[in-house]
Amino acid sequence: MSDRARLSKLPSWTKSSPPGAVCMHDPAAMLLGKPDRPVRQMIEGLPSVTEQANLLPLLKRTVEGKRILNLSGADDKLVPYRCGQAFVEYLKSAIAPGSWFSGGLYLEDLQFDGVGHQMSPAMVQQAFRFVADTLKRTETATAPSASKI
Repeated sequence: MSDRARLSKLPSWTKSSPPGAVCMHDPAAMLLGKPDRPVRQMIEGLPSVTEQANLLPLLKRTVEGKRILNLSGADDKLVPYRCGQAFVEYLKSAIAPGSWFSGGLYLEDLQFDGVGHQMSPAMVQQAFRFVADTLKRTETATAPSASKI
């Protein structure tokens, strides 16, 4: 998001106070903070041991045990999937079995052919399924145990 804002050269980026205030609301920037190297380089590979140590407490605080559904229109011209793809792939690699973050984050990433910057009926169905599944899991996890008497 920050890169897109910077490249736009719109007043919301160039004349914001503090400069680049949009970064404060950029999901990647909020999660990654201010890394030692450019974010693009960082998310294109595994983070260094130092970056992992810095990221681990933040990931545990923000996404541990969460379920995320990312729905994208493959033909979206306003926010093309490629703009966030590196970050999504970074999260996927971080949570892969045996990888460096084992915080129980579940990430489902779906793209829909022929869909632009909109919520198609197929996306609504997937969102409904995801929410229902999440509620079912929550209900099962919080169900009272049977009496032992």
